[in-house]
Amino acid sequence: MPGHSVEVQGMLSRALLGIWLVLAPVAAQAQASGQALDATARAEGEKFLAEEKGAGLTIGVLRDGKAHFHGFGEMAKGSGAPGKDTAFEIGSIAKTMSGLLLARAVLAGKAGLADDVRKYLDGAYPGLAFEGEPVRLVHLANMTSGLPDNLPDLSKLDPDPGRFKHAEALKAYGRAQFLKDLRTVSPASRPGENVAHSNVAAQLLIVALERIYGMPYDRILAREIEGPLGFGAKDAATGHDAEGRVAAVLPRDQFGYRYSAADMLRYAALQLDERDPAVALSHKGSWFTLDKQTWVGLGWIVSQLPEGGRQLRYSGGTWGFASVMMLWPEKKLAVILLANKASDTAQGRLGEIGGRLAAGAGIEHEP
Repeated sequence: MPGHSVEVQGMLSRALLGIWLVLAPVAAQAQASGQALDATARAEGEKFLAEEKGAGLTIGVLRDGKAHFHGFGEMAKGSGAPGKDTAFEIGSIAKTMSGLLLARAVLAGKAGLADDVRKYLDGAYPGLAFEGEPVRLVHLANMTSGLPDNLPDLSKLDPDPGRFKHAEALKAYGRAQFLKDLRTVSPASRPGENVAHSNVAAQLLIVALERIYGMPYDRILAREIEGPLGFGAKDAATGHDAEGRVAAVLPRDQFGYRYSAADMLRYAALQLDERDPAVALSHKGSWFTLDKQTWVGLGWIVSQLPEGGRQLRYSGGTWGFASVMMLWPEKKLAVILLANKASDTAQGRLGEIGGRLAAGAGIEHEP
């Protein structure tokens, strides 16, 4: 209506000015927060390399949907710094993917968390129980199976600098031998009672998932996670042991999964969105500390923060790599730290960096 054009234009101008006055401080605050995160990441990255006498490190931060990446040191000796697309071994962080796949299967009615794992195995495995309590799928995912940490026992190969003899032994150790050896082990305690790291439990969960999904685990990962999220790691970093020697590559089927910081922030974005029922289920507690402030979901270790909200975390260590992923769902913050140096202190230091990044962003964290 031409007669009202000047009035409408004036109203729009005043409205836009009001919106700008509101958004300008918000935008400035977001920019300042991003700059603070970047400054903290740069300082922490350099400090980590100095303390660990490390090779290389990539830090990825996802804040309110925006990704920040920082690379330090060397991707391999004599090469440039790792970038956001450089692949690192993520170790046990991959177990949270198994947990998510289990959650999807449960919600689809293909499995139940309380299922006796022997339902998904051929033949008899009487040892997979303790005083009548069977090892259940949930126990495999929440680290309460009571099963030993590793099969096979490679200690007879030590000393093995760089773990190259270990790598050859694992390459020759197939699924059939694992299932045969599984008949020789049993839980050390009642399943569901105690939390303890177990690669055997994680391997057994993969066997069960293959039966549930009806396909090899690599195909499940490609169809359910890697493909939909657009994983695209490129050059691979070289791993180094605690003495700085080049370390052997861990076989993929022995948790030698290699992904980049960009890949892992795509995965983190999925994990931050608890509108996804499977994500929410994988974060739900199935084992709790006595004070109920910390719990284990399907892979994730979750802490209730005193001021509200939660922190989720998981770390990984292989012969030549250390990694940590931390999530604050209520704050829309995720941190991934990938180092191509393994040591007794690397994972702990990476976790401390994650906490300081959160603190620098004004977010409470659990030490």
